[in-house]
Amino acid sequence: MFNKEIDKLFDKDLRLYIEFFDRHDISSLRNVIDKEIRSRRLLLCFPDRLEELYQEYYFFKTINRIRIMLIFGIIVYLSFGFADYVLFPQMYQELWGIRLFVLAILLPTLFYILFSKNYRMVYWIYCFVALVAGISIVGMMFIPPPTEAQIYYAGLFLVIFFLYTLSGLPFIFSAIDSWTIAFVYFLIDLFFLHSPEKYLAANMFFVSSANILGMIGGYILEYYIRKDFLLSLKVHLDKKEVESLNRKLRYMSNHDELTGLANRRRLKEVFRQELKRAVRERIPVAVLMIDIDYFKAYNDSYGHLKGDFALKEVGRIIGRHARRPADIVSRWGGEEFVVVLSNTDEKQAYQVASAIRRDVLDKNIEHTSSPFKKLTVSIGGFSDIPDNVRTIDEFLSRADKALYRAKETGRNRVVVYNGKL
Repeated sequence: MFNKEIDKLFDKDLRLYIEFFDRHDISSLRNVIDKEIRSRRLLLCFPDRLEELYQEYYFFKTINRIRIMLIFGIIVYLSFGFADYVLFPQMYQELWGIRLFVLAILLPTLFYILFSKNYRMVYWIYCFVALVAGISIVGMMFIPPPTEAQIYYAGLFLVIFFLYTLSGLPFIFSAIDSWTIAFVYFLIDLFFLHSPEKYLAANMFFVSSANILGMIGGYILEYYIRKDFLLSLKVHLDKKEVESLNRKLRYMSNHDELTGLANRRRLKEVFRQELKRAVRERIPVAVLMIDIDYFKAYNDSYGHLKGDFALKEVGRIIGRHARRPADIVSRWGGEEFVVVLSNTDEKQAYQVASAIRRDVLDKNIEHTSSPFKKLTVSIGGFSDIPDNVRTIDEFLSRADKALYRAKETGRNRVVVYNGKL
């Protein structure tokens, strides 16, 4: 029912929600929600920060209603001034004096409610507004003769009805305010108005009955609002979890699990797009094929855990040299990496490859089974301005031949071919 409101609420990226999900594991939070949905507790309260999240949600959902109903309530309150004139033409000025005095008190609070986002303060100030309105109605009962003053007693019912049904206040605030108005009326009538006992008893009976009925209706309404909130929150979390799983699946389908670099599938996809762009713009594309020298011997000497560490380190070094948005680094397989460099000629490709080779060498990763006594790489490259005939496989094949030449001539070196060779 409230899925749209839930989505809007979380799209606001308020710090509360960021902190909330940082502190709670999604699966454990879902368990709490499921438990609350199945629960038959009578208390309208959720555990821990879930209650605070609900209060933010409820405020976000009802704030416009709260503001509109407050303005509407004030208009109704003032419009009863016409009844003052009709019922008590000799006294309407005193009665209107009370209304205008109350309005002067409430105007600052009205502006606060219209613009504040602090839901707790808005609720309490709203309660203050309703309480002042209720007390002012009791105050008006001092002006007419005691037997006629009972006419204003009906105004208390309107205030109580307004609080439970139209105000938008949560149940607990409506109940506290309504019972406070009833209690204040009882004290004022008992000690100051001195209405006949039968009038006071009857009035308190009906005011208390109105409160009890209002509490029952208000409780049932908020109970189902809270249930709908939990269901909507669960749907929201399920949707976000599915989105997260889809993102992870997309990432896993495009990246190498060990190094985090693009995998072969992703490389070909980007390479294909880059070749098309290079054909249109007549710019060169370079491919570097990188192989870790004597890597099998490294694994045999140091173990596969060290080997994985070496692959990740080399991958990080290579990744630092892919600086253009269209450049891409991938793990081709085993100890081989492939780099596609956008708008890069043979000379520039050689410079990048040499920098990679030098950075790996300067890392000083020990490799006693290598003649260099440290981990090194051999790099073969190929650069050319492609045409509609050239394919990805051809670029890769030329780079592979250059790599073979680099290894054949001693390893730990760079060989780059161009389209003329």
